Amino acid sequence: MPETRHGIPPEFLDAADEFVQLANKMADSHAREWVAATMMYATARFNAFAWLTREDKPEQTLDAASAYYASEYEKMLRDNVDELTPHYRDAAASRSGTQ
Repeated sequence: MPETRHGIPPEFLDAADEFVQLANKMADSHAREWVAATMMYATARFNAFAWLTREDKPEQTLDAASAYYASEYEKMLRDNVDELTPHYRDAAASRSGTQ
C-alpha cells in the first residue's frame, strides 16, 4: 500500500480531506473560528463515543484517553502548520510581488 509523508496511508488522508471539504463549505457562510470550534466539538463528541464504547484497552482511564487525544492533536496541528506554512508564505509573496 502506498504511503504518504510520515507513513500515513492515502485512504486516511482522503477521509480527513472529506471533513476539510465540509469545513471549507461551512466557512463560506460562517467565520473560520466558528467552523474550527464546531469541528473540535464534533471530534470531541465522537471521541467520547469511541472511548465509551471501546472494546480494546478497557482499563484506560478518561484522564489517560484525554491526554492521548490532546497529545495527538498537538502533534497533528504542529505537523500541518509546518507542512502548510511554506505554501501560504509563497502565496503571500506572489500576491505582493516579492517572490
